[in-house]
Amino acid sequence: MTSTNHYDVKLGFWTNWSHGKIQGATVTLTRQHGGFLIAFLAIFIGMVGKSFWRLGCFALHRYFSSAEAQDGLYHQRQIILRNSDTAQDGAWRLLTSMFAWRSGRRARKPILRLLPIILAAFTVSAAFGVASIFSSNVTSETLNRVLLKGTRCGSYSLEKADSVYKQLTLLLPFQTEKANKFLNYGMQCYTNETHTDGCNLYIKPSLPLISTRGVACPFGDNICKLENDNLVMDTGMLDSLEHLGINTAPANRFQVRMVYTCAPLKTQGYMSDYNDTEYGAVKRYMYGSVANVLQVNNFTYELPVDNAYLPNENTSSANIPRLEYQLGLIHHYGTPNETLLPGFNEWSPIDALSLVDADVHLLFMSAPEIHYAAPVKDPWFSAQKDASEINEESTKTKLSAWKQDEPAGVMACVQQTQYCNPNLPEAERCEPLRGINHPSKGERVKKIFPTDDQFATMAWVDDLFTYGVYTISATVGFIGASALRARYSLSYGYSAPLPENQWQLEAEHMIKGTLASLQDAFVEAANGMPESLEDFRQPPRANQTMALNMCANQMIVSNNYSSFNVLGLSLILILGIIIILLDMGLEPTVAWWQRRQYRKHQLRDECYGDEKSSHPLYGAIEWSQTNFLQLQRLTQEEAGYGEWTGCDKDVPVTEPGQLLAGFDLRNVAHPQLQTKKQSTTPESEWEGDVMPLKPCGVSRTDTGLETLVEESEAEKGDKKAEDGDEGTQAVRGHTVNERDEESGLGVQEEEWPIRREQDRDWRQLR
Repeated sequence: MTSTNHYDVKLGFWTNWSHGKIQGATVTLTRQHGGFLIAFLAIFIGMVGKSFWRLGCFALHRYFSSAEAQDGLYHQRQIILRNSDTAQDGAWRLLTSMFAWRSGRRARKPILRLLPIILAAFTVSAAFGVASIFSSNVTSETLNRVLLKGTRCGSYSLEKADSVYKQLTLLLPFQTEKANKFLNYGMQCYTNETHTDGCNLYIKPSLPLISTRGVACPFGDNICKLENDNLVMDTGMLDSLEHLGINTAPANRFQVRMVYTCAPLKTQGYMSDYNDTEYGAVKRYMYGSVANVLQVNNFTYELPVDNAYLPNENTSSANIPRLEYQLGLIHHYGTPNETLLPGFNEWSPIDALSLVDADVHLLFMSAPEIHYAAPVKDPWFSAQKDASEINEESTKTKLSAWKQDEPAGVMACVQQTQYCNPNLPEAERCEPLRGINHPSKGERVKKIFPTDDQFATMAWVDDLFTYGVYTISATVGFIGASALRARYSLSYGYSAPLPENQWQLEAEHMIKGTLASLQDAFVEAANGMPESLEDFRQPPRANQTMALNMCANQMIVSNNYSSFNVLGLSLILILGIIIILLDMGLEPTVAWWQRRQYRKHQLRDECYGDEKSSHPLYGAIEWSQTNFLQLQRLTQEEAGYGEWTGCDKDVPVTEPGQLLAGFDLRNVAHPQLQTKKQSTTPESEWEGDVMPLKPCGVSRTDTGLETLVEESEAEKGDKKAEDGDEGTQAVRGHTVNERDEESGLGVQEEEWPIRREQDRDWRQLR
């Protein structure tokens, strides 16, 4: 209808009772702030996905951890699991490792050992990627409901303005514009299509309307043209929350139902001719008397028989006023006694059309001199009179045409309304169907809404319903023949053929406009009418708390704001934070617990036969030592560089001022870390060929420690005599330490004999 920029929306937390107190918790933000929140959620879900992958890597790393000798694929897998921060990073590294260690060449069953982890990594990456993309769905068109503040709540009051001039110049033009909008909204949005542009204001794009054809005539005396082929349109129960967007707790909800029955009426026997001194011959329709300010007329409606100007031999349809439909109306509010509705009814229908518990709207449609391209058999538009005298201007040839059989067609529509209390048993929850202004409606409503708050709510609702809903008569009164769909087939006084059920399409078209006005009535009351009509606004009194409560709880759909489900946001944030905290704290907590248990029970390495039992801390230490920073430490120590601390933590560090090794690139196909002697080699040694690899004569000690030495032939002989006496061991240790001091390797002199003793004991056990 109108832009939601004109609606004052409540920002912050509120409860959408459509989903209950807990699931309906909602927060509304501006579009900009909502965009920031959606962006944050996308980033946050990405962080959660990373932590989830890291937890999986930790679990797999500990599961695969083994102290036994393993092949290179095992160790690479452990290192990749330890150092892959994201699932896609881990998948790619594992994939390249699988191809490098392809089956039958270098490792046993690399595909079976790596492919399941690769697939799991891709699954995790894809799942959290999709979740990140769809995180914006925490707000959507259905969730994007917002609550109006209701600060300018009010209904229309003609008495408050106390000015007929203002009514004619301000209020009536505004209502005429709205009547056109309601019909257009009904045509555009009350269709079988979904997500139609311009249908995104009300809580429901359209209200349900069930049309049933082939029903009996609702009147007596066989007055209907079609005795058993008439039309009933029923909205069913329209819920105040689900359909109208009134966001109240279940105890204050209500339902409303509207039923319309339309039928073309016979005109033969209900017409009379009259010769008006000013207009000439007229037709009068005798469906009851009408009382106006001056007199009481014994006829219902009249129109001139010859009231159209046709083109003559010197003119065409382009040179005269456009031939147009004419639509008149009269209505009657149902009542058992006219004295109970003083001043409401001007028309006193004949007995056949008089109904006690229903309102009757009579529509008179005339199509003066409008020509149709084919005979129209519709009972309301009936046009089967030959009118082929019309000529095509350029060729002067006659065209086949037909025009209306009678000066006017008459259609009557019966309107009934009822309120229901959904909190009562089904057999007791509804009042009987009645006219909109039935004199006993207050008594009937009080029976089904017995509490003061409930009845006060319904009093406000009925006030809006009575003056805010555009009935068929109100719509036609405001815009006349513009209410007809048949006008869209008319041009230059010539109409395309009309279907036989055109009257049914017209009736449905008008009722859809009525339903659109019902949707708008509560929204406009909560948000307030335009400021130009402030003189007609009647706000609720201070003691009308239920009316004020309804105005502060009216929902609409707005694309200018973003509403988020608090429960959904909370689940995303809480579960995500838990996963992130587990990623940050699980590994150190498990390691701490295992070390605590180890110290508590004073566990030690023990040997059983030919095998060394698995150390209880092996899994935790392997996780720590396969960290890329610890791997760097191990390689530097093997090269003899650095005195390190924090060797059992994530980040090892050297003593102040110590320098580490660079790369030995004498063989670019097999880079190595430089030893200390190599690091001082003059640049001239690297000249010549492209860094040829020279045998270095360097080997590691049997202990596997970080000491590297150049072995002489004498020292090789000393190794063969390693079972010699202690003095020999001490002397050898002294000799080695002197060499170490010369080379800068820095092995403690007093530690060497002890390490050698440990190595000897270990070899004896093996």
